[in-house]
Amino acid sequence: MTNFETVQRYRSTLLGLVLMLTMAPPLAAQNRDPFIVEHAEFELEQDVLMLSLMVDSAMPNYIAIAIDQGFAVPVMFEVEIRSEKSYWFDEKVVSLKQQYLLHHQPMLDSFVVLDVNSSERTYFDNRKAAVHSIEVVYNYPMLDINNLAADKDYYARIRFGIDTDELPLPLKSNSLWDNDWDLQSGWYEWAVERPES
Repeated sequence: MTNFETVQRYRSTLLGLVLMLTMAPPLAAQNRDPFIVEHAEFELEQDVLMLSLMVDSAMPNYIAIAIDQGFAVPVMFEVEIRSEKSYWFDEKVVSLKQQYLLHHQPMLDSFVVLDVNSSERTYFDNRKAAVHSIEVVYNYPMLDINNLAADKDYYARIRFGIDTDELPLPLKSNSLWDNDWDLQSGWYEWAVERPES
């Protein structure tokens, strides 16, 4: 092998390594949770607790591919209000699951978010905008504050992720999708404050 061929081989190898490093996601991105609840809180409006929520999501590539191929990917957030107990498990006072279906409609060239709870559809030009619409929630009515006893302490918790109970059958098949669909954030907790009388 001539010196010229050796140099060319090293250049090709080096170029391949550079391409692999630039195309691979950063190490921190590979290890981060796909869904993180950044903030959640209640605001009181005429005795009704209104939920606001902010989620940071980094959906794995196989979920984006499934959405782009027209599969309705079920996404949800679960909210619970619990009363604290000193010597036993905390009592669940309220539990709500808000469900969405996120998919692509090629004929309309748009991404659709179906609010399963209200049957309302919203159309978006791109997947990023569709995902963002379910990452940020404002003034979602939860509960009349008068249903909470004045002499108890309450806290709320929420999590966000893929609703595996509603996953379409083809996406559950390990032969087609060798990936983990059981993806949810950890529980985010905060105290529920009653207004002072």
